[in-house]
Amino acid sequence: MPVSPFDTHQRVMTAFNAALIIYATTSVAEAILRTQKSVHQRLVGNIRLFASALATILLLVILSVIVSCIISVLWTCFFLKLAYESCQDLYQLLGQTTKEVLSMLKKLIAAVRSPKEKPNQPNVEVLTSPETEIVLSH
Repeated sequence: MPVSPFDTHQRVMTAFNAALIIYATTSVAEAILRTQKSVHQRLVGNIRLFASALATILLLVILSVIVSCIISVLWTCFFLKLAYESCQDLYQLLGQTTKEVLSMLKKLIAAVRSPKEKPNQPNVEVLTSPETEIVLSH
């Protein structure tokens, strides 16, 4: 009676299927980003490499635990290099996104705060303190 890996290695096969789905999704995303000449192509490519390496190691676990441990050590070195590059790309992406969001918020706040001025009326500011009130006209 043949035994299925899904029966004997249920957790490994579930992790393998997740890695396979991530790999397929990032492969498509990388192709789309390549056609758009996006700077995020490298980050998605690194995620694809992570998923493919994980899928390979998970399949080796089913065949031979010893061989998969040896390959895992080699892949770990490769993972560290990719993780370092991916973190740099991710920090750069988050920095750019944060700058753009702050810029949009500043413009929105400036638009909300600025009063609608009438064309013939001078701009007047009132500075108040507890003792005095000063009026400046521009």
